[in-house]
Amino acid sequence: MARSKSSKQEAQPSEPPRVHPLARRRVRVLIVLAVVTALGFAAREAWRRTASAIASRDRYLLPAEAITVTQPPEWIVADVRDQVIHAAGLDRRLSILDPGFPERIEQAFSLHPWVQSVDRIEKEFPPAVHVELTYRKPIAAIELPAGNGRALLPVDSRGVLLPIDDVPLIRRQYLPRITGIAGQPPVGQKWEDPRVAGAIDLAVTLADVWEPLHLMEICPSARTELQGGRQVFVYDIVTRGGWTKIVWGAAPREQAPGEAKFNVKLQRLKKCIEQYGPLDSVKAPGTVNVRGELRVEPRLVKKEDPGDPETVVK
Repeated sequence: MARSKSSKQEAQPSEPPRVHPLARRRVRVLIVLAVVTALGFAAREAWRRTASAIASRDRYLLPAEAITVTQPPEWIVADVRDQVIHAAGLDRRLSILDPGFPERIEQAFSLHPWVQSVDRIEKEFPPAVHVELTYRKPIAAIELPAGNGRALLPVDSRGVLLPIDDVPLIRRQYLPRITGIAGQPPVGQKWEDPRVAGAIDLAVTLADVWEPLHLMEICPSARTELQGGRQVFVYDIVTRGGWTKIVWGAAPREQAPGEAKFNVKLQRLKKCIEQYGPLDSVKAPGTVNVRGELRVEPRLVKKEDPGDPETVVK
């Protein structure tokens, strides 16, 4: 009888293992994630097939009149905005849904020779964009021979050649002139001659006193000088009318060994003016050397009239 009872107990089916509630939740979460992933993939695929058609609809295309830029400064007479729109073909050819929209706007404006940098791009709907720009400024004019006259080519603080026709001749005539430079880069490109960088450094550093001291030209040396084991270009400055030549020396940024610092040189020059008067007058000395101790040499021959400024050409 005992054996029979044991057999009946063995014949009874066993209960299924119980699933922990946390495991059930994990399964449900995985199922939900799988469904969401599948739906997302399907949505992306559907958008990929229709995105170009939707983006090219007229309601998403950027019209020219909806493009605004930072107000150009008074020294720029060209319409930078219109020139960029025309050159890049931006009128209703760019969709604000295009993922490359900011890059295309930035590239279009950064190629303009008057644009130093594209600082910010703000797009809106209905399609519109505002572009914040930093503009280049004429700092000096490089004087080159041109036929029977001279060409004054405007450059910015980095030595980039600016559009000549956009800077009136009357303004170029009063910019610091840099002479003795050969070659010419394309408009919007930097002058590679290292003497241009040094001359611009000098013009920028002397900007506050350029007009009061009646300065006109910066003349770089044709060759470098050896100073303290370094090769540096040196510069002379000529006053208006060509009355006085100032032997300045190396550009301020060079900090050439053995030469006085910029402020010391400037004080020497002002001391000379206190003693002899304005350097654009007939009483001005012929040469003023401020590199070492102040040395002044008188003019030996009366300076002739340099000529009519109208001989300057573009």
